[in-house]
Amino acid sequence: MACAVAARAGAIGTCRSGPVGDSVCGTGERAAPEPPIAQRRLVPSLLFVCHANIARSVSAEFIARARLGSASDWQVSSAGVRALVGEDIDPTMADAVRGIGVETTPHVARQVDLAMLKDADLVLAFEGTHRSWMLSESPKAVRNTFTIRSAALLLETIPRRAAPLPYLAHTKTPPGGDVDFADPYGRGEAAARQAVAEIDALLATILPGIDAVARTARLQTA
Repeated sequence: MACAVAARAGAIGTCRSGPVGDSVCGTGERAAPEPPIAQRRLVPSLLFVCHANIARSVSAEFIARARLGSASDWQVSSAGVRALVGEDIDPTMADAVRGIGVETTPHVARQVDLAMLKDADLVLAFEGTHRSWMLSESPKAVRNTFTIRSAALLLETIPRRAAPLPYLAHTKTPPGGDVDFADPYGRGEAAARQAVAEIDALLATILPGIDAVARTARLQTA
């Protein structure tokens, strides 16, 4: 970890053990010592992805963050495969999100990229085409990238005591059924309300299990 820190700061070289547990890099610079285990905090990342990042994925981001609560370790974000970069959430969707008691904040639509996919512990797409696009960009993401419907279906049948994230990673997408989540953008208030209600219901299946994993990991490193 110390070498990685030095590399990110622009130092190139090897590391060796130094006095009092420090590491010394080949550049001659002393890298910062790793913090005690009790001071480390795991920050798992959940990424929602739709087409433009102004309707489905950002609504899921707001809802997930609210349902997880401030005590959760999960970092929640969203992006789009063809993002309207810089745009705010669609006003009709924002009204629908607020209609279920979830606050919205200013949003800036982002284009999903390799760094986001690499950093995310779980990626939930809204359509199979979104998932396919991301896997074409980052094949290694196959183990943690699902459509939101598929993830919910899989977690509804998870064996007792199974860990949700490893279970998802080693389980194929369930056969049958439509895994796509229709885009409500531009279809009016009723479609927006229906989409938000369904996102909330899907997250009610997905979030409890993955949040329990994060809490357990934090306790084990405390």
